[in-house]
Amino acid sequence: MLSLAAVFALATAFSCPVPAATSANANTPLGINLNFLSYYDPEQPLLNIFKTTAITQSNPMAWSTRTRIMAETHEEAYLQLDSSGYPTTLTASSSDPNSPQEFTQACALILRMRPSNAGMGPPYRAGQYVVLYDGVGTIQVRMDAKMVSTSQTASGGRDVFDVATPTRNGVWICISDTNPKNHLRNIRVVKAEEESLLDQGQVFTPTFLDLLKNFRVIRAMQWLKIDEKPGPPGVWADRPQLSDAGWGSGKGAPLEAVVSLCNALSADCWINFPVTADDDYITQAATLVHQQLGATQNVYVELSNEVWNGIYSQHQYAVQQGEALWPRAKNPFEANRNWYGMRTAQMCDMWAQAWGGDFSRVHCVLGAFTVMPRSATDSLDCPLWSGAPCYKHHITDVAIAPYVGWPPQKIPSDWRTADSSALVNYIFAEFNAGQTGGYMTDAVTGFSGGKLLWMSNWEGAYRQALAPYHLRLVAYEGGQSLQGVPGYPDGSNVVNAYIAANRDPRMADVYTKALESWKANGGETYVLYDDVYSPNKYGAWGLLESSMDNVSPLSSAPPKWRAVQEFIANNPCWWPGCAGKTASVPMTPSGFKKSN
Repeated sequence: MLSLAAVFALATAFSCPVPAATSANANTPLGINLNFLSYYDPEQPLLNIFKTTAITQSNPMAWSTRTRIMAETHEEAYLQLDSSGYPTTLTASSSDPNSPQEFTQACALILRMRPSNAGMGPPYRAGQYVVLYDGVGTIQVRMDAKMVSTSQTASGGRDVFDVATPTRNGVWICISDTNPKNHLRNIRVVKAEEESLLDQGQVFTPTFLDLLKNFRVIRAMQWLKIDEKPGPPGVWADRPQLSDAGWGSGKGAPLEAVVSLCNALSADCWINFPVTADDDYITQAATLVHQQLGATQNVYVELSNEVWNGIYSQHQYAVQQGEALWPRAKNPFEANRNWYGMRTAQMCDMWAQAWGGDFSRVHCVLGAFTVMPRSATDSLDCPLWSGAPCYKHHITDVAIAPYVGWPPQKIPSDWRTADSSALVNYIFAEFNAGQTGGYMTDAVTGFSGGKLLWMSNWEGAYRQALAPYHLRLVAYEGGQSLQGVPGYPDGSNVVNAYIAANRDPRMADVYTKALESWKANGGETYVLYDDVYSPNKYGAWGLLESSMDNVSPLSSAPPKWRAVQEFIANNPCWWPGCAGKTASVPMTPSGFKKSN
């Protein structure tokens, strides 16, 4: 059996988008980051669930069902695919070293998620799901699913399966037979009651759109897989396509899908570019967004993500490029910051040219390290570049990530085995301590006290450092940042305490204080990280743990979600010219239509 999300992609074309009519986010000061798009993503934003798969035509997985146990065969490279990524046959290519081949089916896994409502609710929705496809063949289902009906003609089919009890196993959809003369393709899986929405050309679930309706900015860095190694393609012709089998692969989701989501919400769009993007890529993207983004919306553009951060491959790429251009650079940091400033300036100039008189709708962003204002000013000045200073090349915003929770918790060693409630109390004491709390002191600045106060001091320092440049200060990410890695594994007392703290009512107060501090320090748009995320040793980033978490009434919602929605309601955006324009047209399908 061959496990392959490439088997399942909706062959689509893009039509002119029309934004929704809404005033829900017109005066909102906050934005939201999206989560990783994948089959295990608790966000589950798409009507066509197969688009969440992480497997593409270039990365299939081979499985066998010759025995009673499903087994991966590692014959990925030998599947014969059409140009969209669908298997044209279940016969391996002649280069397969196995004779006979081992795989017998092609399968994709969906809906493998953790329970909702703090572990007490189902991981996904029970009920009937519809499988639609073109071509001739046979589809089977496994794990949580049971097929209840099949219907096929010479042009395609419609099967229905039922999930009586959703579990963390999820659902396997398998092709056990396909006709090489009319192979199975354009396969979609949709919840039965939402089939009509998919047929109308809509892309996103009503639940997902409703959750995000109050946010002013949608940042899609994770959908675009900017942090992946080696990273998404930097050549326009190689970019992700709407017809790709899965949008959760290393290539990421298509830019058109991101713009379509922003249009569906009448939200401003935050777009990150691959660090390797060439001039043609940047110009083509600018043109596409100008053509497709709703006329009442703005766009934030950023080169890569955290290029200052040594844990990412984009950091080293910038160092290498900078050292090649300027052998006289004193150290890798200088090479990195000058190259990043130069390339951001060039990107901004290209967007200014492409958008012309509409450039006032563009926020051209330079990203920097929150506790090092020099990481911003060195790039803004970029003295090694002949075109310096960089900040005079249409850069409009400097973006930082004012997380409360960094540096990592300094939990005393004798508390690491303490009961969870004691650890949670310690965590909140560290958040809320005053200047004399003694939890942390910065040797250079002298900033000290609890995490909230410490971050507030850095926000003020940034405002002071940026004053000569007359640029906006925005937050590309923010929120709490408790995480166990690298010291504490899943199931450890510390990780369990971090998760418990994020579910604790006191976390609402932490978020409220952090956002009030940002406002008081003169920060502008604050884009929280992130919308929906299952907590584990890598963090508890989401305002929600599942798109199925209860959020209505708001008083019963998880504490972080409740705090953010109440802040939006009580704090209209506070900087000059921040109020958005409301689209004057009704909601229409999100910009996609089926193609033959």
